[in-house]
Amino acid sequence: MSGATPAISLRDESPSSYQRVAVAADSGNGISAILDPRSYSFVNSDLTINLLRRPRGEWICLDARTYLGPHGCGLAESALYDTHGLIGRATQSLALNRRG
Repeated sequence: MSGATPAISLRDESPSSYQRVAVAADSGNGISAILDPRSYSFVNSDLTINLLRRPRGEWICLDARTYLGPHGCGLAESALYDTHGLIGRATQSLALNRRG
């Protein structure tokens, strides 16, 4: 087939340090949930990651907290670490809604 793009297999590719940070940072909302998910939905509408330095190694640690505000809003905030210390912070804005 002329001009076709070959299929790319990612099975043998390891995630980069930045990809590992993004996955960990996007988990802050779920890890630090303080509302019962059977009674509330809390969807993160954005994700902001600020890094102090390049992550080293394959391990990323997350210390996450959720803060609830009035009128259906909240914030998940995460400190991000690698085995050498703090690498940055992530925030997620939350839209809260009572189920049923």
